[in-house]
Amino acid sequence: MNIHSIAAAPDASTPGWPELADVDLLRTLVETERRRRRLDAAMRAAVAEAERRGLAADTGYRDTVELLTDLLRISAHEARQRIEYAAPQARSRSRKVWRVLAAAS
Repeated sequence: MNIHSIAAAPDASTPGWPELADVDLLRTLVETERRRRRLDAAMRAAVAEAERRGLAADTGYRDTVELLTDLLRISAHEARQRIEYAAPQARSRSRKVWRVLAAAS
């Protein structure tokens, strides 16, 4: 069985799931997860780039949280999580630099 091939999944709103063969359900699970990960990576990259560019200020928003809540229709909590998830390295790196500078003085 090749579980990495693409199976045509029934629409979630149509009553096709019970009729789906086991092998096709397995394929659907794998393919859906692969697509979800790609979309998640694309969203992280887009949020990180919007934050890097200062896109919120350039488009009249107070900050990236406000931009994402308005544009994506998500909560402020979800927007903050996405921003933190998109660019955790930049935040942790700046804290490390600060600790190094503080220790050197």
